[in-house]
Amino acid sequence: MRALALVALTLGALPAAAATPLALAERQVVTLEFARPVARLATTDPDLLALEPAGARLRVAALRGGRAQVDVIFDDGASVTYDVSVAPARRPEGAGAAPGELALAVGEERRIPAPGLARLLLEENGVARVRADGGAVVVTGLAAGRSSAVLVDGAGARTTLSIRVRP
Repeated sequence: MRALALVALTLGALPAAAATPLALAERQVVTLEFARPVARLATTDPDLLALEPAGARLRVAALRGGRAQVDVIFDDGASVTYDVSVAPARRPEGAGAAPGELALAVGEERRIPAPGLARLLLEENGVARVRADGGAVVVTGLAAGRSSAVLVDGAGARTTLSIRVRP
């Protein structure tokens, strides 16, 4: 009986099983196939991956570079955990912004003329900081991603500024 208790204590002290690594590239899609149907999914970053379960299959699409953990829970209660690493797509150095888009790097600051600016609305997602400065708007890249700002003049006319911040 003492030996059994010692084994139970020893097993309880062992570290939990590590997550299974899964390396992907941005825009890559993989299908994972399991022996049991997928009942539930959980992820630490739903903006990084698109997860589409269908029976015993799970389609995983990498949307952008980054890291996340994905928990797959099966119909019998068992689960597996993946440590997903997504490598960002390489973009040409000279790639300019799309029409109507402001592209800048993390830490970069740009001044945009905004005469008659009355209000400034920003999508608060941690990608960029935007502030009014005299007759201009100053945009600073904080983190890789996309955001938008709406500039409203004294007459109520709106101009939407799409912001893309590169790593």
